[in-house]
Amino acid sequence: MKRHCVLFLSALFFLCLPKSAFPQAQDISFSNGLRIKPGAHFEYFLRKITWDDKQKISELKTFIFALNTEIEIDDGFSVSALVGYGLSNYESLTFRQLPLSIELDAGNIGGIILGGDIRKSLFYGNTFELGLHGQFMHQIGLEKNWDVPGLNVPGTVTGKSTWSRVSAGPYFKYTALQSFSPYLALYYNNLWGKFKMEQAIQDLKGLEEKKIESKGLIDITLGSILGLSENFFLKGEVHILPSNEGMDFGVVAIAAYLF
Repeated sequence: MKRHCVLFLSALFFLCLPKSAFPQAQDISFSNGLRIKPGAHFEYFLRKITWDDKQKISELKTFIFALNTEIEIDDGFSVSALVGYGLSNYESLTFRQLPLSIELDAGNIGGIILGGDIRKSLFYGNTFELGLHGQFMHQIGLEKNWDVPGLNVPGTVTGKSTWSRVSAGPYFKYTALQSFSPYLALYYNNLWGKFKMEQAIQDLKGLEEKKIESKGLIDITLGSILGLSENFFLKGEVHILPSNEGMDFGVVAIAAYLF
């Protein structure tokens, strides 16, 4: 956990360096002054996760629906905040230290999503832009209850999950087209968290917690920004995360209005 925070804070340090520290040409796509971009954020990702001291592997599938507001503070420097709701599906997590063993097959479990981004353009050319981008996202899990089937007495199970995700790295954007800007990014992208399971069967009670961590850490992102009008734009991304266990992926869609 400390290692992840150090990496993220280091990335933020470089992102926040003033423009005078880097050579820049004039950027014709921004005007001076504060600009606000409220929008809607949709995301889906599939990540392989390890648990039981990294001895077991399963999948985490998550849908995110959120509202996002980006604030452009200066030419090429912006911060944003995100709040929304997420549905996470943990496949095949097994809890064996409860009164009765459970293999999780409960479908989607909800949670509150909080996050933030910071973006800094470092260099502008005639047809391209080079910069750095960092993001932190956290899901505060909500409890979900199930009845234990096949018992002659009442039994319940309560599950709650939380996870955090940090990503940071450089991006390269092609800016020669008037209303369409494709870009390529390479991120360090890590996800970690825990799943807590409680079980109660009459006087028998048990609690077990699984620590999870994502398998792939390198994120190759292909994205584009499409301007539909002077003030309204769409943004789409495809994330590819290779690992020795296969390929993880994610998709992001954002619709935003520029003030």
